Parts: sequence; C-alpha cells; structure tokens
Amino acid sequence: MRYFVPLAVVIAAQIGAAWALGEANVARPGGSYATIEAETAAVCERACADDTLCMAWSFQANACELKAIVPSAVAREGVISGVALRAPASMRVGYEPPAPATPIIATHEDEPATIVTEATPHQDVALALLGGPEGGDELRGGLGN
Repeated sequence: MRYFVPLAVVIAAQIGAAWALGEANVARPGGSYATIEAETAAVCERACADDTLCMAWSFQANACELKAIVPSAVAREGVISGVALRAPASMRVGYEPPAPATPIIATHEDEPATIVTEATPHQDVALALLGGPEGGDELRGGLGN
C-alpha cells in the first residue's frame, strides 16, 4: 500500500503530461530567453513547467525554446509548441489557422475580369489608423499640432 500512492502519483503525472502536450505544427516565434537541449516535446514542456519565468515553449529537432511571453501562434511544419498553465487564461487560446480570403471578381465593360481579395478587419483598422482610404478624396486634418 505504501508503494501504491507514489506509483499512482507518477502515473498521473505522466498521463497529465501527455494530455497537456502542445500543438503540433504550430510555432510561437519570439520571446525566447533560453534554448536548451531536449529529447522530446514532453521534456521541453516539463522544463517550461519547472521554470517560473516560462510562459510558453517551442520544440523542434531536440531544441527547446523557453519563452517569457506568449507570442502569437503561426503554422510551421515540424514544430511543437505550447503555453504554460501559469500563463493568463486569455493567452492560453489554441491556434486556429486564418480563413482564406474570399476572392471577389471585379469586372468592367472595357476591361477583363480581375480577382481582388477582401481586406481583413485588421487591415481595415490599420488603414484607418494610417489615415487610409476611409471615404473621401481629401486628406484628413491634423490633430491640432
């Protein structure tokens, strides 16, 4: 009986580590403060869990990057990455690949059809912040400087 409890703890830890393993083919570039050698992604994840500064990690080809921030996730073949449980809940969002832009076919009577892609909401915001094409041909006034 006295050997059963420690064995159960070890088994539970191994199962928990397998369930919590990061996302395959997803990288989190940037924010690295250390790169260590690791044999598997589970070892990399454990190293992040043991380091109180680590908020996220990425594993590729026996190299484990520990990150002090939670960088945005991007698709990258052969990389496994994850977010530490100590990271704020708002940052522990799984990776969802962006939806492809919907092509719009623009036609004019005198010209052949051209394919135009719609601007994403992020591009609209960036254009508005830069004083971009938000109606009207005149330039916007300054901020009073």
